[in-house]
Amino acid sequence: MVLKLAKRTLGSATEAEDIGQEVFCRVYRKVGTLREPDSFRNFVYTCALRALQNELHRKKMRSWLSFERPELLDLQEGEALDVESRDLLRKLYVSLDRLAPRDRIVFVLRRVEAMTIEEIAHAMELSDSTVKRSLARASHRLSRWMDDEPRLAAGEGCGR
Repeated sequence: MVLKLAKRTLGSATEAEDIGQEVFCRVYRKVGTLREPDSFRNFVYTCALRALQNELHRKKMRSWLSFERPELLDLQEGEALDVESRDLLRKLYVSLDRLAPRDRIVFVLRRVEAMTIEEIAHAMELSDSTVKRSLARASHRLSRWMDDEPRLAAGEGCGR
C-alpha cells in the first residue's frame, strides 16, 4: 500500500522504496502511541502521507537551490509504454512537480487512488473544505498547464 502510493505520487520506484523505508521506521518508532489497534492501517497511511509531503517539500526546495534537473519518471515493473506515451507521462510528472506538496498529494489520492474527499481529509488530518480547496487548486493549475501541452489535455498516449 505504501510503496504503491509513493510510486504513484513520486513517479519513481526508487524514491518510493526510500519513502517506504522511512515510513516503516516512523511507524516502528511511533506505534506505541497508537491507542486503537484497529486503526493501524490508517496510522500507517497517515505516516506515509506525512513522509510524502515532507519529501515533496524537500524536492521542491532542492530544485530551487540547484541547477540540476530533477530525477524524472522511473518506469519499471514491466510498464511497456511507447516513446510518445513515456514522454507525455514525464511531462505530467513535471507538471505535478510544480504543485505544492499538499495539493499534489490530494490530487493523486483523489484522481489516481480514487479516494473520497472524506477519506482524504481523514487520512491527511484536514477538513473536508481544505481538501476540496486543495483539489480545486491542483486541478485548475494542472488544467492550465495542460492547455500549454495539447497532447496532455487530449489524453493521447499513456498507453491509451
